[in-house]
Amino acid sequence: MITCKNNFGEIVHQPKEKFVFRPSVYGFIRNEDRICVFRTKSNDKIWFPGGGIEAGETRQEALLREIDEETGLKNVKIGRLLGSFENFFYYQPRNEAMQAFLFFYECFSLDTALKTNSEILDDEAQDLLWLPIRDITADDIADLPIELFDLLQSL
Repeated sequence: MITCKNNFGEIVHQPKEKFVFRPSVYGFIRNEDRICVFRTKSNDKIWFPGGGIEAGETRQEALLREIDEETGLKNVKIGRLLGSFENFFYYQPRNEAMQAFLFFYECFSLDTALKTNSEILDDEAQDLLWLPIRDITADDIADLPIELFDLLQSL
């Protein structure tokens, strides 16, 4: 059994054989002193645009695709790699357990128009918005709150 957190922040135990490898990439998309985030449906915390890397994609290709799919932002420049984490995670709504490898990049966008809830096709994302970085606390972040808060503070 592997001990991990689910999307509600609860500690759960899942059998080792249930876990799949999931490389993923996320962007801290900046526009001046603000960052693009969305609220998660399952716990109303914030998370960052991004997602799984598909076979044959580079991290950068996957990040641009995911940002476009989730936010509608097209004019995004990828900056530096801010950090990477390994995370054992259980997504309860789909009964999926993942050994995730998450890569976080600093990104920049001059565009500010974001998709509305009716345009977002992701099953977990809602309420895209630009938040001032200084207003985000560790308690606001859905997963890996201390680690990601520390990355945000480095911006």
